[in-house]
Amino acid sequence: MNIFLVPYTRWRHLIMALWCGGFGLLAWWCVLSLTVLGGPKWPQNWDGPMLLGTIAAFVAAGSILGEDNLRRRPMLLRLGRTVLAAVIAGGNTLLWYWLWSLIMPMLLPDAWQTDAADPSLVSLRYRIGAFVMAGFSTGAAGTAVRRLQHFVSHIAGGITAGLAAGVVWHVLGEYFLGLTDLYLASAAMGLTWGFLYGLITWPVPDELYAGWVRVLSSTRFGRRIPVPAPNADPKERFVGHFPRGLDLFLPIDDGVMEMHVSVAVDRKGRYSARGLSLQPTVVRRFLERIDLRYDPRRSAPLETRLTSGDRIILGQGAQQTELEFLMLPREEQ
Repeated sequence: MNIFLVPYTRWRHLIMALWCGGFGLLAWWCVLSLTVLGGPKWPQNWDGPMLLGTIAAFVAAGSILGEDNLRRRPMLLRLGRTVLAAVIAGGNTLLWYWLWSLIMPMLLPDAWQTDAADPSLVSLRYRIGAFVMAGFSTGAAGTAVRRLQHFVSHIAGGITAGLAAGVVWHVLGEYFLGLTDLYLASAAMGLTWGFLYGLITWPVPDELYAGWVRVLSSTRFGRRIPVPAPNADPKERFVGHFPRGLDLFLPIDDGVMEMHVSVAVDRKGRYSARGLSLQPTVVRRFLERIDLRYDPRRSAPLETRLTSGDRIILGQGAQQTELEFLMLPREEQ
């Protein structure tokens, strides 16, 4: 998990989903290996909660570890936060399951008591509470380590992931194409659990990236400047051919005026381009063309929001300069 390997596209939000899904699959493999190679160290009726607790612990720990890797936190801090998330998620899952096993007999009719007490019975009807509580524990661990940030998304995402994992486990183990292999159903359960949890709770945030302006024209091809200030304060970068005081100098022969355009960022990390010249200034993106040429009748210059990949065209015809706005990892500043 490296921020330099996560490009700023919509697909970046799947990175944490795939990462946590891998941790869910790894949890299933660890429990299966322990059961097959060494034999379980717990009673038979605890096979289910041990599997759920292990998956909850691995998924919660994977989410925290993935974030810390992207933020480049110190190794000891990463280890401590990861272990803390695993302990909270796994411990709460086992605790809630024990409480559920005490409460459930009081809620079920007498005719269902025998089936509900049978640990070998594979049915979501009697296990749905365990999946909900394990999912809740996963979300609670993530929000606790992150100091109650994104509380609603973590709890809702954890419960959703736990329920979806239970449905996948039940369907693949009972009805799907005649498949009755509970080992593969449990693998799909762990993968689904981690994938949905990573997708819902903690997407890769924009704050890990910074906007850059890059020159695409041949005169200064490849020249680029960062837009945000190092301390994340609002900043405005000016582009033109005035010899002093500009952030990006471009020659007048390429149709660039003394102060032609600026790119600004506010405290919320929103980027915008402002046209400062009477000469042609156009922002182009997919199916859009925005003219930012300065209108003297207006009290302020025209501006538009910028997204990664937008092109800014200065001048026209043979005298034309092309810029590109990019979102790159903040560590490149």
